[in-house]
Amino acid sequence: MAYGLQIYSANGALQLDSNDATHVIYQMGLSGTSGTVSGASSSTPVFAGVNVTVSNYNPQEDLLFYQPTGSAAVAAYVVPISTGFTIFSNTDTSFYYYIFRKVTTLGDPSSNYGIEVYDASGNILFNQDVLAARVKGRITGTGNVVASGKSLYALGSFKYQLITSQLYPRRGKVRAWCANWNAARDTVSFGTRVTDVDGVSAATEAELNDSFYVDTTEPTILVIEAPDP
Repeated sequence: MAYGLQIYSANGALQLDSNDATHVIYQMGLSGTSGTVSGASSSTPVFAGVNVTVSNYNPQEDLLFYQPTGSAAVAAYVVPISTGFTIFSNTDTSFYYYIFRKVTTLGDPSSNYGIEVYDASGNILFNQDVLAARVKGRITGTGNVVASGKSLYALGSFKYQLITSQLYPRRGKVRAWCANWNAARDTVSFGTRVTDVDGVSAATEAELNDSFYVDTTEPTILVIEAPDP
């Protein structure tokens, strides 16, 4: 290109282009700490939820990354709601979260060092004062990302893998895809686990068949490194 700035990664992937309006950049829109989950249990298991209210949250466009606080191993998943999102966890804990949004224009930097990138119209496309997502890994299906001594956040996701039913008074079980953190928060794994032991209770054999659900597709999440908000 004749002017502007292009930045490439070590493997040759274009990371930043001041002359490409279609190249999407995500930087932090907001961050915070949720309330504390109450009534969860990793042994039963019981996944309890805590609602987080976020104005103008768009789950189709925004990227939500989250991490449990504290020092216990935690499994969790996220469900979008009309006022924000709900984090379901098998451990009574609160969560840090970041919401990254597509950059159209940013405010002026407050520091006097680093890099600022503008487009031809003078809009700020990159501001070194605003946290950008530093992707440490991608997991499709089961797997893990390990970054010793780092603080890892998982992309919020929600997907059932299996819902079973049993004839009344017995109940089936629910399996969902969950992000899992170790106590040090430097390892994130992804996989399915039982999230509800009080699944469907069917009154008839017909209801028993109708209440069965399975999805064999494997979702993908991203894992980023970020400081505590």
